Amino acid sequence: MRIKRFEASDTYSAMAMVKEELGEDAVILSTRNLPVKSGSARGGPRIEIVAAMEYDPEPEISLPPQESTGKEGRQPKSVGYGYHSVRQTQAKDATRHPPQKQSAPQPGFNSRLSAELSARTIPAGKAAKSGTVQFEANDLRLRFANFLRRQYCAKEELENRSTSAQTTGEAGRKSVRPDPKQVAQWRDKIIDQLQIAPLSIGISKAPTVVALIGPTGVGKTTTAAKIAAWYSIHEGMKVALLSMDCYRIGATDQLRTYAKIMRLPCEIALRKKDLQMALLRHQDKDLIIIDTAGKSPYDPDHIRELGEWFSLKSGIEPYLILSATCKKEDLQQILTTYEPLRIKGLILSKLDETRAYATLCQLLAGTALPISCLCTGQRVPEDFLLASREFLQTLFGQGWQAAAGELATEAQCKWTQ
Repeated sequence: MRIKRFEASDTYSAMAMVKEELGEDAVILSTRNLPVKSGSARGGPRIEIVAAMEYDPEPEISLPPQESTGKEGRQPKSVGYGYHSVRQTQAKDATRHPPQKQSAPQPGFNSRLSAELSARTIPAGKAAKSGTVQFEANDLRLRFANFLRRQYCAKEELENRSTSAQTTGEAGRKSVRPDPKQVAQWRDKIIDQLQIAPLSIGISKAPTVVALIGPTGVGKTTTAAKIAAWYSIHEGMKVALLSMDCYRIGATDQLRTYAKIMRLPCEIALRKKDLQMALLRHQDKDLIIIDTAGKSPYDPDHIRELGEWFSLKSGIEPYLILSATCKKEDLQQILTTYEPLRIKGLILSKLDETRAYATLCQLLAGTALPISCLCTGQRVPEDFLLASREFLQTLFGQGWQAAAGELATEAQCKWTQ
């Protein structure tokens, strides 16, 4: 490609210069008005046009060897960088100097341009300079041509890939389809690997101290109220509630409201000493439930603080609450973060707020922690039950609709007794 700049007093004159120099096939790259320079001899507004002439890229241009010296071999001053320049100067040289016999052009040369260049001889002093200029111009043309070719090929390849991927995806969906029987067998094997250990209270004479831990928003306070209602109303045990949540506004008021409704004692422990004194005051209870503050699972200071509080009494049993709506990566991070607290069991919450249980089932099958309790809604105490393999098989195998029907029948029988 040959690119040249033209400057004239108006657009008509500039376009005439472009046609005369580059021909009718020239491409206009840019047009702009030049600022008027003060004190300029030309005066008046000026316009600048940048035009280019396209032609086939050539791999290389080299000059024929010198055969003669003297006036016959002088190179015309009007030799340019493109094919049109060579054609114009060659027409002038033909009347001055007869063509001389030259060796045949080497393979790979453009035959037309090589013939015109070989028709003239260049003095030894100017051959190197002219060859350098021609080589640089040709290199620029090749680079621009390669750039255009890459752009076109990349677009075409992208379209081909998109078409191929769409075709492959349609074929894959039609041909590769899992067998429902194999999927059911695979799901049953994973469910069989789940460890079930329901929450057990009243085994020893000392009160059972349960601490509910977990990140923010998993339902620790509501779960504490559900467990308290289950064992105080359904099992007839003596239950006390303790709150360590001094971060969330209204957390202690919420737990106190639940305790007031169920007529259960409730205390707030803002320091380790307060927790120790509250545990001593409720030694006559069967179950003491501790509601802890929720924080980010990426906060190591929170885990260290909980470890210090639980070290006051070795009988505290931490139960980790996992939300069924969490992503797989988040669930794995939560299990890893709370592992140093020696978790006794898992409590699954918000089982009614999702319909996708495959990720949760796979994660629970791969951990060594047992499942102790299940929370299926916000109602206290109806939406709570101890973990059972039969219910989990229905939930993970048949979905929420089947599990909800079974849950409703079971809850009605238990709470009407």
